Amino acid sequence: MKGKVALITGGGTGIGKACARRLASEGVKVAVMGRRGELLEQVAREIDGLALTGDASNTLEMKKAVSQTKDRFGGVDFLISSAGGHGLGDVLATDDSEWQLSLDANLNTAFVAAREAMPCLIERKGAVVFISSIAALGAGPSVCGYTTAKHALIGLTRSLARDFGPSGVRVNCVCPGWVKTPMADEEMEPLMEQHNISLDQAYELVTRDVPLRRPASSEEIAAVCRFLISDDASIVTGAVLVADGGSTIVDVPTLAFSQS
Repeated sequence: MKGKVALITGGGTGIGKACARRLASEGVKVAVMGRRGELLEQVAREIDGLALTGDASNTLEMKKAVSQTKDRFGGVDFLISSAGGHGLGDVLATDDSEWQLSLDANLNTAFVAAREAMPCLIERKGAVVFISSIAALGAGPSVCGYTTAKHALIGLTRSLARDFGPSGVRVNCVCPGWVKTPMADEEMEPLMEQHNISLDQAYELVTRDVPLRRPASSEEIAAVCRFLISDDASIVTGAVLVADGGSTIVDVPTLAFSQS
């Protein structure tokens, strides 16, 4: 991994930040991109990387990010698309603006980033990892935009893997369950208020029927991403790797038999 170059969108916090730290610790040169410049600068200082403030769903800003990464480090070997968010509400509560925000945040960021980085990735026979969600495999309540966009990420993964595999580029997708991140912490707030419980208790509540009985850490998901971009996964492309503590294997109609 040493000497390779990674461009990470959504790199200022959560899974993206953990990926940046993990790869930098192994000698990868890392550029982190996102919309919150202060957070990106903190990460970049910590890992001796490059901070790129911009919106990954914006073609011009993404082009600039790829160009700056090439200028600083010489190219791009790995793209990790971790930008995401938005998309709460059912279809009746989702207006055109909110719908577009969810697509931009969760799907268009990945599409535009992959398109703009692809020439570099072809040149270096690189690898792409999209961070999706178990919302790509099922549907939670009142998350219409988020669920739709995350489902679409799997289609994007497979399309790119099919089209660019002959050029030596591998493309895979990770579907985490609950991960302890700042975004997930915010999502716990309604449960904390409703049940008058702490943040840790809220995570216990949402994972009580998950076989491993806990959320993932950002570092655990970063380890999965590291595997997928590494030579250890050299034959893996077009894959959807679920990292959810086992939540999607649970047969929901049988939960009554295991609940006291």
